[in-house]
Amino acid sequence: MNTISVITEHDALVVPDESRWGQGYGDRPYTAADLDTIAVNVAPVCGSGHPPRLLAEHPGFGWISASEALVPAGFDLLGHPNRAGVDPVLLDPAVPTAPEGQPQVPAALREYFRSRGWAMDQHGRPLHPRADQLLADPRIGLPASLGPAYHLGESVVADAVAVAGDQVLLTTRATPHDGLIPALPGGHGTPADEGRTATSWRAGNRKPTVDGIIATARRKLLEETGLAAPPDSRAEIVRAIRPVSSVHTLHAWTAVYTVRFELSARTNLTVRPDSGAHWSPLATLGFMWPDHRRALVAAIG
Repeated sequence: MNTISVITEHDALVVPDESRWGQGYGDRPYTAADLDTIAVNVAPVCGSGHPPRLLAEHPGFGWISASEALVPAGFDLLGHPNRAGVDPVLLDPAVPTAPEGQPQVPAALREYFRSRGWAMDQHGRPLHPRADQLLADPRIGLPASLGPAYHLGESVVADAVAVAGDQVLLTTRATPHDGLIPALPGGHGTPADEGRTATSWRAGNRKPTVDGIIATARRKLLEETGLAAPPDSRAEIVRAIRPVSSVHTLHAWTAVYTVRFELSARTNLTVRPDSGAHWSPLATLGFMWPDHRRALVAAIG
């Protein structure tokens, strides 16, 4: 229901090698297995205490054209604590859903969303590139508005795979059922990673670049482990996906990039002692989040 060819064209500028495209990236729709996994991931947020998740079958929803949809009220995820106390300069405005389409997202942002090939609703809010699939699956659906996100549309997340010889640098993440488990360093990009100000970002200057994505991965690697990847270390994007989990909405989602850093023998491999980071032999990797393991496989084979 959107201009997938335009989306694919931009995705290919960032990651030209189609063999590195995963779920939801480029022209790759979600497979039946992907949708099964997404359904499991979002199941905990489909119950009491959460806003209802919009489905295509809802009588208030409809595609007006391939690039425009009417989104009904009653599905907004508003007032998320992740946005509380944040400098308003860093945030896109939350636009609650109203049938008459007022207020409108600023014109400069709407122009940016249009340039990315995303369909928009009556407020000018962008719709997830695979909204047609996600809203059509009765197990999934999507809430509306920003939710926990700072920005409408797509945000970059970069995971870093730092490799030195036969070892990879891992950190740890807390899980509800398995305690602390090994994980890849990584996180959300910022305007500064792309060399842009918050003001220009708010004005729609936010197309991601290869250099910006690598800068995000490099920054998160340093923040989470204390390891500084030297400027001359080989860095490349080896995987790109658009995952769907409980934090994603119809109007705010992520593209996740895996960045491999090949560290030379001259690199100082010392990590910050209090970071929980550790070097692990590639041959003895234990239990990890399935998606982080897939990212590792993409990076090291």
